[in-house]
Amino acid sequence: MIDKEAAANLFKMADEFIDVANRLVTSDNKDLEDVGAALRYAAARFSAHETAYKSKDLAAERNDALAWFSNQYSEMLEENLDQHIEHFEAQKNKTESH
Repeated sequence: MIDKEAAANLFKMADEFIDVANRLVTSDNKDLEDVGAALRYAAARFSAHETAYKSKDLAAERNDALAWFSNQYSEMLEENLDQHIEHFEAQKNKTESH
């Protein structure tokens, strides 16, 4: 578990990437799906670089790295999907009550 300050810094950095992605969609008229794919590719590429940089034997550590990063992404995606579900349910309920 990371502390609150580290979490705040992580979210701030993530928001910077999201701001670029949002600008590509809204100002540069790029497809949402293309921007999402580019962002995932960039994350995968940087994660591979991070792993290679820290590794003593990349070939031997490859499967462990794949499992670790896959688990991290899955947990983050699940958390964010749940937040979106809650948000859209709240919006739906707000609309239905008016």
